[in-house]
Amino acid sequence: MGYIFSLADAQRSDCWFGSARGREALEFEQELLGRVWNPLLPQRVLEVGCGTGVFLDWFRSQGHIVAGLEPSGESLELARERLGYKVPLTQGFAEDLPYEDNQFDTVALITSLEFVEDPYAALREAFRVARRNVLVGALNRFSIGGVQCGLKGFRRESVYSHARFFSIFELSRMCEKILCARLPIQWRTCFSFPVQLLPYLRSVENNPLMQRNPFGHFIAMRVDMQCRVRTLKAPVFEEIPAVANVSAHSLGWWRPSLKAQEKGMDS
Repeated sequence: MGYIFSLADAQRSDCWFGSARGREALEFEQELLGRVWNPLLPQRVLEVGCGTGVFLDWFRSQGHIVAGLEPSGESLELARERLGYKVPLTQGFAEDLPYEDNQFDTVALITSLEFVEDPYAALREAFRVARRNVLVGALNRFSIGGVQCGLKGFRRESVYSHARFFSIFELSRMCEKILCARLPIQWRTCFSFPVQLLPYLRSVENNPLMQRNPFGHFIAMRVDMQCRVRTLKAPVFEEIPAVANVSAHSLGWWRPSLKAQEKGMDS
């Protein structure tokens, strides 16, 4: 079942995003996700583990049709206060999504894989329900921030005591194992330095080369559901070698070579 946020956890999360530092960090994460995701048209988006609806509100502001799923009833109540009743919100678990196959264009899991009981099953369900992309926002175990969160959870009880962080390589391996293929994966990271330094290092964090660093605290990853293939371009009309034992009448798009035509006219 994983860790389910209490009312105090949900309120603490909202309080963080409402602070000046939290708003700045949130905007940076959203910019990074938007850069990695980069949809060309409005999409049907499901956010799994939507919490209090902070990212759902952002998806909706971009013109997408959104829905959310969250195991915590207290978090859902706060999400309803933020989003109203026009956005469908469902109480449920990431490992067993109550949706049809390919029902959504994009399924997003933003800081939710860290708290589920079985991340592999949660990703598998996301790929089942998605039609185009799965968008993942995760906390990096190999970052400075990841180490800080781990120490904070070790020293005193917090939500980080129940969290499991990931690396880019671990997420990629899970996706490839689920899909049994190496589909296109795009990723970027941010917060290579502590979030407290963001006002002073924003230009550094915005650098595309820095965002290719696999040790940033926040990972934004997009997994495409469609294989990229290159068609083999062959001429429609192809000459058949004389040694080939093939009947010309059995080939619908065949024509004899010019030499064969001339030989037929001479005879």
